[in-house]
Amino acid sequence: MLRKRFLLLFIAAAVGIGLLWIEDYTTAQTQENIESASLLPDYYGEGLRNRSYTEEGKLEREVMASHSIHYPAQKLTELDDPKVHSIDNDGETWVLTSILGFHYEERKTLVLQQDVLVTPLVELNSGTPLQNSIRTTELTFYTEEQLAKTDKPVEVLSINGQINAVGMIIRLDQQKIEFLSQVKARYAP
Repeated sequence: MLRKRFLLLFIAAAVGIGLLWIEDYTTAQTQENIESASLLPDYYGEGLRNRSYTEEGKLEREVMASHSIHYPAQKLTELDDPKVHSIDNDGETWVLTSILGFHYEERKTLVLQQDVLVTPLVELNSGTPLQNSIRTTELTFYTEEQLAKTDKPVEVLSINGQINAVGMIIRLDQQKIEFLSQVKARYAP
């Protein structure tokens, strides 16, 4: 009889340890799944259009993209073919385009990469070749300040000349550009 009780106690202990092991194993798996799921996007978008207005109700900027992917854990949105319309204090619209874009929600920045172009909207809509354009490989647009910066090589083309530099700061709301280094200009009136 004692032997049966000991065997029963041993079986109960083995089942208990087995259940604890299974619980620990599944909890670890679930935690890994939760962590990996938080790195996944929560939505994909086609034809993104986002408009921002001033406190007075005037359109301040518009962001468009052909495709977007949002990652909530990183507070990041990846954009394909982003196009930003930024309206300055005089009502003129400047357009920033690129092949890729990354919107960082916490920093309130939009990083444009690959074939970045900055030009007035009136020139894009005119149907004629661009007379004024700024090109670079990467540009960080600070959405709240309407400020764009880069430390990459920059090329500015106009009908009267060309400027090459490394790095620039554009104040889109004031239509002011500051070149940071290695500025070379050619002007032909």
